Amino acid sequence: MKIGLVNAIGLNSSDAMLEMELCLLLREEGLEVVPIIQSEIGSAAIVSKGFPYRIADMTIEEDAADVLSDIDVVVFLKEATPNAPHGQPKVAREINQKVVDNLVKYSKRSSSIIYISSISAWGGKLASKYQHDLLVREKRFIEKRVKRKCTVWNRKYKNQKRAYILRVGHVMGMMQKQTNELEKLLGKGGRIYIDADGNLESNVTHIMVVIRAIVMCQNKEIKPGKYTVVNSPQWSWKEVIEYYAPEGTKIQFYGSKSGNKKSIKDNVVSMIWKMAEAQKSRLVPLLTYMSEGRNIQVVNKHLRGESKEAINNLKHKVGIGLDMFSYNPAPGKIPEIELEGLLQKYEKATSKRE
Repeated sequence: MKIGLVNAIGLNSSDAMLEMELCLLLREEGLEVVPIIQSEIGSAAIVSKGFPYRIADMTIEEDAADVLSDIDVVVFLKEATPNAPHGQPKVAREINQKVVDNLVKYSKRSSSIIYISSISAWGGKLASKYQHDLLVREKRFIEKRVKRKCTVWNRKYKNQKRAYILRVGHVMGMMQKQTNELEKLLGKGGRIYIDADGNLESNVTHIMVVIRAIVMCQNKEIKPGKYTVVNSPQWSWKEVIEYYAPEGTKIQFYGSKSGNKKSIKDNVVSMIWKMAEAQKSRLVPLLTYMSEGRNIQVVNKHLRGESKEAINNLKHKVGIGLDMFSYNPAPGKIPEIELEGLLQKYEKATSKRE
């Protein structure tokens, strides 16, 4: 069974570590993994892991026909975004439309087409910031087009292509940025203050849950359709933090529903901290208007690490806060995936890599 990961480890991909870990773990499942990348420049990482990669511009029909003819499961991992490097929503839309059309047209007659979307596609139901987000709109467009093109192609040519939309949550795993960020913030243990509602269901998705969802699509264990892929049952933030925190860590939550109310002073400090973080690119230029002596003082403090220590002390009082802590639990149909066995399997797989 060949599984093609389209745009895997692409030159402009910000999700290269997700794609790499998916390649490694899908191979552990006994699948023949074929990364399909955009250029030779993006091949170094996958060559080092022994993957038989293919190079193709998926907007070109000849390229798509050449690399997809023997692929049983097509996983579309990375879309063009309305932001850099393409720069314009119209350009991104044209690229994504061509890629989806070619994926469906040139894949095998009985292939499964899996689009790895994101829970952000839920828009305002997930978080207010996604209400009018361009990338959210683009993801929704791709989701609809994958489904529609598979339906049309099946009717027209009596094919049996199956369309799956996987709205994946915050992916956690040994190679994942979000995991590394969280573990770094949790540090060496001790007493940790978390600026989150410990009882709120998170949208954390262990990488093995994504792998299992892909395998379920490949094996036709679930019907074609749209799924929310998160840990099932959804872990609370308390469960997430306890899982990743060093042993012996004392954890205290300050979320609105955690039973621990912040003082007015804590709320004010928290607000100032968040404003400073959001505006740091604007605050730095203010050094231009300070006296030379004040500039030297600020720079020296930074070099000595005093400013870093002050920030850490402030964060210790305010609590660790991450953007994903504020999301609503993602709605939608969640595949039933038993997690405990997958975690044990993951530990064995990662220990072999080490």
